Amino acid sequence: MENARVRNSCLDWIKGAACIFVVFMHCEFPGKLGVLVQCVSRFCVPFFFMVSGYFAWYEKPKRPRYAAKLRHVGCITLFAVLFYLCVNCLRSGFSWIRLTDWSSVNWLKFLLFNEPNFVAGQLWFLFALFYVYVLWAITNRLKLYRFAYPMIPVLLSAYLLLAQGAYCLGFRIPNYLYRNFLIEGFPLFLLGHLIHHNQTKIHISNRVFLTVLIASTLLCMVERKLFGRDFGIQVCTFPQVISLFLLGCANPQFGKGSLLARFGLLYSMYIYILHPFVMVVVPALYRRLRLTDSVPAAYLQPILVLVGSVLLSAVVIWLKHILFPAPQKRQENPL
Repeated sequence: MENARVRNSCLDWIKGAACIFVVFMHCEFPGKLGVLVQCVSRFCVPFFFMVSGYFAWYEKPKRPRYAAKLRHVGCITLFAVLFYLCVNCLRSGFSWIRLTDWSSVNWLKFLLFNEPNFVAGQLWFLFALFYVYVLWAITNRLKLYRFAYPMIPVLLSAYLLLAQGAYCLGFRIPNYLYRNFLIEGFPLFLLGHLIHHNQTKIHISNRVFLTVLIASTLLCMVERKLFGRDFGIQVCTFPQVISLFLLGCANPQFGKGSLLARFGLLYSMYIYILHPFVMVVVPALYRRLRLTDSVPAAYLQPILVLVGSVLLSAVVIWLKHILFPAPQKRQENPL
């Protein structure tokens, strides 16, 4: 593989594609097309955790900036929280009592398992990522990587056991018990970190990566057909996302300067945050225009949500540059 210090444009390119799939994963196409896109797009969140760990490796050799990383992710999360609190407050008629369920159980689920009740549920990733950076800072500070890396297969096995394993045995376990910072986020973050640490030692042809990627993607469809359930991460998603990630690491110059790579670097974070809001606006417009029963409109809806998310993200980025001018050195997007 290429020198680990070169900025990997291919991973940014994949991030651009992944944020598009995230929108289509949450705002589904009708019928079999929606099922197909769901099967393919389950790699997105694991990829974002892995790419965060990959870029975090840059900080390891010299002067790790734990505070800067935590502050950056914290500011992103704070923006998301304030945005959705305002949206939910408007929708509830400015009634904070009816705004959300403030029960102690829901707060405990949020604090322990990153299950947000007061913002869009899709944003659990942001809170999990903040927790993951805290664990990464502790691990790096105490030099515990030789103990942390072996936990990758242990925690991912726990994920499969609690998700697919429990389902096969007839149990229905709430997804927040395995879709959280510890069971899902931290091992995938560490996996991306470990790959970056060792990527110069990996000598496998692109043909092998592509073969595994195609085969595992097809098997994701077979797995969905057999289980008949839409898991957060399927068993075959793991070889799919790992082969895709390694393919990106092996070809760091692919997509350099492309629109999709720039899209992934600058827009992916905001699209992820804002698309749940657009997912509410577009159906409301459909109801107003009486298009809810239109089949062509149903197929067009995910596209409109994506376009609306991109446009709203562009507005937010523009406002950010006006209100908070960036220093000379551009901040790195953790997603």
